[in-house]
Amino acid sequence: MPQFPTDMPERDEAEAASLAPSPPLALPARGLGIWGSGLAARDVSVAAVMALAWPAIGEQVLNAIIGLTDTVIAGHIPGSPQTVAAATAAVGLMTYIQWFAGLMTAALGVGATAIVARSIGAGRRNLARRVTGTSVTAAFAIGLATAIMLFVFAKPVVYACRLHGQAAIFAIQYLRIMVVTISLQTAAQIGMAALRGAGNTFQPMLIMLMVMVINGIFSTAFTYGWLGAPAWGLRGDAFGTLLAYLTGGICTTIILFANTGKLTIRLRHLRLVPHLLTRVVKVGFPSFIEGILLWAGQFMIVLFVMNAATDPNGYTLAAHVSVLRIESIAFLPGFGFGIAASTMVGQYLGAGRLDQARRAGKLASLLGLGTMTALALPMVFAPRFMLGLIVTSQPVINTGVWPMVLAGLAQPGFALAICFSGALKGAGETFWPMVVTLGGIFIARFGTLGVLWPMWHEGLPAASLTAVWIGILVDLCLRGLLNYGAFYRVAWHKRRV
Repeated sequence: MPQFPTDMPERDEAEAASLAPSPPLALPARGLGIWGSGLAARDVSVAAVMALAWPAIGEQVLNAIIGLTDTVIAGHIPGSPQTVAAATAAVGLMTYIQWFAGLMTAALGVGATAIVARSIGAGRRNLARRVTGTSVTAAFAIGLATAIMLFVFAKPVVYACRLHGQAAIFAIQYLRIMVVTISLQTAAQIGMAALRGAGNTFQPMLIMLMVMVINGIFSTAFTYGWLGAPAWGLRGDAFGTLLAYLTGGICTTIILFANTGKLTIRLRHLRLVPHLLTRVVKVGFPSFIEGILLWAGQFMIVLFVMNAATDPNGYTLAAHVSVLRIESIAFLPGFGFGIAASTMVGQYLGAGRLDQARRAGKLASLLGLGTMTALALPMVFAPRFMLGLIVTSQPVINTGVWPMVLAGLAQPGFALAICFSGALKGAGETFWPMVVTLGGIFIARFGTLGVLWPMWHEGLPAASLTAVWIGILVDLCLRGLLNYGAFYRVAWHKRRV
């Protein structure tokens, strides 16, 4: 395969020069395509944003469908309503544990995206390749260590989360199966983050499409014993998901090594370069802290849901998980536009086009706001119908009606939070989003719960969950306003990566 030329000398002094803004590049005036070719030389337009955003949105939606599929399978396994609720609660808990595992490499993903985008915009492909290789190698090592720890301590982790009985058994089985792919999965996630930074949002979407199809077929087959497969129940659901993510990780690796676009790596790029890793972590570390804060806040909400009301059947947690699954379909387009904003802001800054970087952040955020608001309408006006798509248990549906409405009302604020945060991170400004998340979760969200203490601590399951979602609504709206203000007030364009 033909190799890209080494466009900059591999010396610290040369790499340091990339910190300064570069003049506009004389890039070929080609369409954006799936590689973002000529991105930094073109002015921002709706078409340019959509060319990057729609594959990213597709990827996010497909990823949500994977989780939704697992939840639906758990919500329809044969058995009593208590068994169904236990399976749904176990899968919901696994979502948080897998999220935590992904956070272990969050700093690498955000840092790699920002530096790769800035490097591609400045025409420094070799630096982008070296940063990608170093980040992928570090992610694999961290993922492997995380997987070993979760496998060994599966029981204490599940019991610490206050799951008991059948729900705990389901959760332990699911966790010990899923950890097998964590190392490859985390490395693949960092690889895809680098691809997005280079403007390639299409191939990550194709990978996720394949993962979704494999997960749907094999999880269903191994759960219910279809197509001649053994009927393993919830373990079959986990095994099908394992096969899907294993395939996705392998395909991501192949794409990174294939000579198909602006970002192609070779084995030599996988060498762990300490000073490059330091640069990546320095940019991404505030996002890692932000992710930990977000995870801790969300996980504390789960603990509140599980302990606030007298609910021995687990209906409250099952309803909370079901609302989250539906909400994820509405907010994931916002993440797609946030990815587009991050890529475009980073590349335009690398090319020295600050005016276009600002315009890209504004336009992507406006499109994200409109899309998420439209998708939230069924959540507000047809909550029972939406919940019925996830679970068949009537007590779970009754518990989740008002939380579903509140989740819909929170989406406009959430859109601003996601998209403007993405724009800031694309510039390497990761500190302010971390501060906003800290204030939103631990002041607005839990402050609201403090005010509503009698409602969530002593009320019936439905009232308790409603109080929790009022806190979430206040949090998301506040974060949206603060990130909006940061985009217009903070000197993010001066951030050095």
